[in-house]
Amino acid sequence: MRIVVRAHDARVARDAQATLGAAGVVAQALAGPYRPAPEGEDVAIIPVVDPDAANSLASALQSSPQAPLAVLAGYSQCNAPPFALDAPTIFQGAISLDAPPKLANAQVKACLRLAVARDERERRGATVAEHGLAPPKALEPRPLKVLYIGAPNAMFLTLERAFTERGGGVTAAFSSYAGFDHLHDDVFDAVVLNGVQDSATALALCSALRRNASLCLLPTMFIAAQGDAKTADTAIERGAASVVVATEPYEANLGWLFEAIRQDRKRRAVEHDLRGFRDLVSEPRTGLFKRGAFDAHLMRLAVDHHASGRPLSLAALRVLPAHGARQPSEDDWKRGFSEISSLAARLIRECDSGAAIGQDFIAVAMPATRLAGARRTAERIASVAECTAFASGEGGVGPLVFEQSAVELQPGESGAGMLARALHALNLESIPA
Repeated sequence: MRIVVRAHDARVARDAQATLGAAGVVAQALAGPYRPAPEGEDVAIIPVVDPDAANSLASALQSSPQAPLAVLAGYSQCNAPPFALDAPTIFQGAISLDAPPKLANAQVKACLRLAVARDERERRGATVAEHGLAPPKALEPRPLKVLYIGAPNAMFLTLERAFTERGGGVTAAFSSYAGFDHLHDDVFDAVVLNGVQDSATALALCSALRRNASLCLLPTMFIAAQGDAKTADTAIERGAASVVVATEPYEANLGWLFEAIRQDRKRRAVEHDLRGFRDLVSEPRTGLFKRGAFDAHLMRLAVDHHASGRPLSLAALRVLPAHGARQPSEDDWKRGFSEISSLAARLIRECDSGAAIGQDFIAVAMPATRLAGARRTAERIASVAECTAFASGEGGVGPLVFEQSAVELQPGESGAGMLARALHALNLESIPA
């Protein structure tokens, strides 16, 4: 993704660029009034030194014909966004430019993920409308809910007051076991881990959340003991979105937690819409696009990515019985291939679009993704599918192998041409020597 740091002052832009670079985020610096970025622009980051100047620059960006997918505000760690779920702002999100590198990198990645998903939602809406279908219902708003896990602490009352004043509430779980029971039984906007009395358990919980597929993006605040800088740093390394040091001012850190909650709520809403649009044009059993809808959507993807200059990649897999395995019956093969297709649909991102091609091919289109990303996706699907029970002999299918191909959209290439190139590579590779 092409990230551009913009500011009227050249020194401010360069300093922000260097800070992001230290966090592993490659960005171009562009100073002065708005002008199009020479190499294109997917995301703009504007350091907020003078709020009026930053808002003016953001407005010019968003009203331009080459508007980026997202315009982000760059604040300092001690100058956080407001405590609110619907804070009015011209920006699509905010990041902390002087946050620890791991945290700053995570904030940028979250904003990029949301920007790509939001862009894909617009395309899927157009594809669904082209098929004469009504859009799905939007995600219904729900009350703000936060889970506190750990020993009783005075910070709990502070959190409870902050969230209650904004129409929400805090649920307390004073053990890790009770906490995970709550997380699996209900939906929370964030989790607060008290690491003052037992930092090891709280850190272990922080890591466990990152390893859980359904909870890995859940915003997490960590409460560290006074003077325990090592634990605070470790919490950030393990995915905490905000760290509060007990007995110290908490307002800025709570503001960053609210920003993480806002971004995560937007992500959930967009992914709900993406699934809804997909379900309208997909095979009910597999969750993959029907072939006609996939071809139409791939054409739209190619047109949009040519216009924006963003990369578009496609992975293709051919499913075959393993060498020497018994050839399954037609019914067994259809059932097994359907299960593999369903598995593939669950292994790709919400913004990716997949389809079954014939009786043995699966194609996955990935917006804003380079060739290496398509190869990783193909490898992930093949690796998981080869290890599943139905691919190991149950149901009469027998052991399977997956031939893989990945391509990236070339200048002037159509979506159909891109798909044909990926499938042609598989056909050639499958010819015996």
